[in-house]
Parts: sequence; structure tokens; C-alpha cells
Amino acid sequence: MDERRSRGPGGMLALWVFYAFCGYFIWAMLRYFWIVSQIDPIPGATLDSDLGSTTGKWLGALLGFIVLSSVGAILGGIAWYTRPRGEEPSG
Repeated sequence: MDERRSRGPGGMLALWVFYAFCGYFIWAMLRYFWIVSQIDPIPGATLDSDLGSTTGKWLGALLGFIVLSSVGAILGGIAWYTRPRGEEPSG
């Protein structure tokens, strides 16, 4: 009979926190684009970095994506580190 390795309680918690964060990440990005797409650009926004301009909206989205991606990478690394290890069962 094959022996199946399983995660410990800490590993399961890390994996579910990672899954929950992935769901939050998708929800946050969709919500951000939905809300920001409803905002009209400021009529006098001439600087490309002004947050009221179209470029500013995309810059804000990119910065939010980078921050959430780095948090996701840390949580994913923790979930990967707590994976079950050991020798492969022979058979």
C-alpha cells in the first residue's frame, strides 16, 4: 500500500493562508480596476505621474500589483517550505 505524506498543522495553515490570499489578490485587483475605471480623469491633469491621469491610474495599479505580488511570494514561499518532505516510497 502506498504511503501518502501529509502536511503538518502548520503546513496546512500556511497553505490555506496562501490560498485565501490568492483569492483576496484576485478580488482586490478586479475591484481596483472596476472602481478606477469609473473615475473620470481630472481635466487639468497634465503630468503623467498625477494620480488623476490615465497614466497615474495604471501606475497605481502597477504599484498595488507589485506590493500584493511580493506578499503573495512570501506566503507562497512559506507554504512551499512547509510542504511534506522525505524519501519517495519505493514500489
